[in-house]
Amino acid sequence: MTTLKDVAKAVGCDVSTVSRVLNGRPNRVSGENRSRIREAALRLGYVANRTASSLASGVTRTVGLLIPNVFDGVYAEYIETLDLELSAAGYALRPFICHNRPEKENTALDALLHHEVDAMIAMYHNAERCAAQYEVIRRNGLPLIFRSNVPEVDGVFDCVLLDIDAGYRALAEHLIERGCRKIGVVGGCADALQEGRAGAGADFFRAALQKAGLAADSRNAVACEDSQEAAYRAVLERLKKEPDAFDGLIVHNINKVFGCCRAVGDAGLSIPGQVKVATISDLALCRLYSVPLTVWAQPVPEICRALVELTLARLREPDAPCRTVKFHSTLLARESTQSTHERKQR
Repeated sequence: MTTLKDVAKAVGCDVSTVSRVLNGRPNRVSGENRSRIREAALRLGYVANRTASSLASGVTRTVGLLIPNVFDGVYAEYIETLDLELSAAGYALRPFICHNRPEKENTALDALLHHEVDAMIAMYHNAERCAAQYEVIRRNGLPLIFRSNVPEVDGVFDCVLLDIDAGYRALAEHLIERGCRKIGVVGGCADALQEGRAGAGADFFRAALQKAGLAADSRNAVACEDSQEAAYRAVLERLKKEPDAFDGLIVHNINKVFGCCRAVGDAGLSIPGQVKVATISDLALCRLYSVPLTVWAQPVPEICRALVELTLARLREPDAPCRTVKFHSTLLARESTQSTHERKQR
């Protein structure tokens, strides 16, 4: 069986350098030497035993990613960007796609508790279902890093805080400026609006409408499951019953907005002429859609770099104080919310 010593001898490097390259930690090794080492390993038939290496060192060189789904294209963008950032640092990414199911969330967090991964990045915070596991992870000082829009994690875990909920206010104010007076919310905080309860997104939305002298209640809500098909059915059903129910719609995410747009068209209404549409988060599809969509856009590349930096820093200094990095999203106004005057000027 070919060993590290055999590869090192073939390329004239020390064993530790060969080990770093072949175990995914090529820091401070030149590109030329990396290529020579990998070519020699292939030629000699060397295969690294990663399981044995992990057991011996207690390090997996793997970071978990707890993510709700990949139907929302923004999460796919996060996976790709985080994978590239972590790979450059010598780590592999292991996604845990939870489909909003408690047992899958528990399995993902257990992977961190059982040291199957060195750290876990969580795309959301679910105190209702995971509080007990969060507390065990915190007490044991394990690296759990959040991308979140709730302030509860600030100071408790390392986190990147986003202003996603503030997007409901920004988009509502934007639609009001464009002349909308009957604004609906599809998904997201629609449940809170329907039930008349508090909630960050719902509160921001209500504040924007109340400032403009508009009512904000259950009539503004279009609650639905998290899919294009569910959004299509819910919006079409509402517009068939009340064709003039809305002149503006805020759609919770990319995973609903195209179904919503199709429903508006199938109801015999035009975007943006009769109904203006805006959504939370941005993708190339939003820019290239037949009616380019107005969005509340997260700076995904910068967020990913911050998440990886927090993760690596926590792995280097397990006892350091928790850090919070805040990011602001950007309102990108496009054709889907243009006023009649703006369209005439084009």
